[in-house]
Amino acid sequence: MNSRIFVSAMLLIFTSQPVAIAQVTGPRTPEGCIRVSDPESKVSVSGRLTLQLFPGAPNFESIAAGDAEERTFIVELPLEACIDDGGDFADPAEKFVTVQVSGAQDRLSAVLKAAVGYKVTIEGEGFASHTGHHHAPLVVIADRVSVE
Repeated sequence: MNSRIFVSAMLLIFTSQPVAIAQVTGPRTPEGCIRVSDPESKVSVSGRLTLQLFPGAPNFESIAAGDAEERTFIVELPLEACIDDGGDFADPAEKFVTVQVSGAQDRLSAVLKAAVGYKVTIEGEGFASHTGHHHAPLVVIADRVSVE
């Protein structure tokens, strides 16, 4: 194979791959995890938005066994990410590919509903999951939603 053709083919392969850094942005720890230890830590996440059903109160185990249904917006990341909240709830060694999202205002909830199934970028306050109502390691309260 001609070396020029090989280099062109390799450039095409590398430039068509998803960019890992752009999927979750915000302040980073030296280990590369997103730091959400500061109150009102601002983050941005990009991926496909879904609406998923999870078991809620009282036991957060099974809808069939009587737990309430919780419909939750989840952004599916193309690659694994990690967060560090200073040791309160998150384990920086835990890698994840889902982020729970909710709208900071009612109008953003409507935008989120309309964006299900699309690639989105969500910006807002990020924090580590810490209750049974949190269904992903990172929770983002959206201030801004962009649909791509």
